[in-house]
Amino acid sequence: MPALAALLLIGTAQAAPAPSPLFDAFKAACFDVDKFDGVGAAAAAAGWAEVAEADADPRVTAIVAKGRDAMRKAEPQAKLSGQMFRQRFDGREVWLATSRIQTSKGGWANGCRAYDLDAPAAPARDTLDGWVGTAPTSVQANGAASKRRWEPWQPGVSLEITYVPRGHPLGASYGIQGLILVSQSIGGF
Repeated sequence: MPALAALLLIGTAQAAPAPSPLFDAFKAACFDVDKFDGVGAAAAAAGWAEVAEADADPRVTAIVAKGRDAMRKAEPQAKLSGQMFRQRFDGREVWLATSRIQTSKGGWANGCRAYDLDAPAAPARDTLDGWVGTAPTSVQANGAASKRRWEPWQPGVSLEITYVPRGHPLGASYGIQGLILVSQSIGGF
């Protein structure tokens, strides 16, 4: 009987299936974002196709440009790098943007973000928590918009899953809508 109990406990500790194939492709590319040099190869291995930023959805390039411009304003000497990828999931084009910022004082921040800007609905909370394998460390909500955060997702790496419905005031003010998955890691401070 103890062996059966141990097997039951092991089964409950494992993460549940992904809400969509996007989630596993995102994890394959972005789980180890703290080791930024491998993120591009991991994305390609997970089926993401690299594209020039000029060939990406203008909504995504606008979001990426806002972040880059804010960083350049805050840290003019910082080195910025990254790549853009795309892949189709659930009949929609999804974009993956990677970024690395290295400050003049040795600090760094790595990011990996998937943008499914036409996602019609947020995955159910229990489905997201099951896929991650634990409840989030924080949750923010504004009407039908929500942000769930796991810190850490793994040591040194955080995860955010945000959903902003079309026409929501937050989306209008920040230029975002749909489903956004973010993996990030910072260090060197």
